Amino acid sequence: MIIDSLFHKENKPLRKIAFLVTIPCAILPILIATAGFMSIPFEPLFFKNDIYLFSFIYLVYTYGLFLSWQYHRKWTPAILFAIHLISQFAFVKWGQFEWLGYLPIMTIIGTSLLNQYYRVGSLECNDPLECSKEG
Repeated sequence: MIIDSLFHKENKPLRKIAFLVTIPCAILPILIATAGFMSIPFEPLFFKNDIYLFSFIYLVYTYGLFLSWQYHRKWTPAILFAIHLISQFAFVKWGQFEWLGYLPIMTIIGTSLLNQYYRVGSLECNDPLECSKEG
């Protein structure tokens, strides 16, 4: 069984939430925030000024990526997240290209998947902290 020991050993609520929102199983808030930012040129997604809620979700997600990066020191999730932000800006700026709307969604899913893979490790290791001490 794979155990995310960083998440389970964390006691501070904000850090625990930040770890949680970066895993693929809890990706719904960041996907909603992505959809909200992609609807900027048209109208609010849920309510007036919902961009502040989406900005907060992005800040927590970025904080979770940073906390995970401190553990695994892999740049691939950060690079994918940067591509996500650039593609999201491009969609808002040049939204007439329909295919451009898929890129932010796919890159945020890829960011979460890679981040979780680097945080948890392979299927052979139950506790990534113990495995990092061995190898």
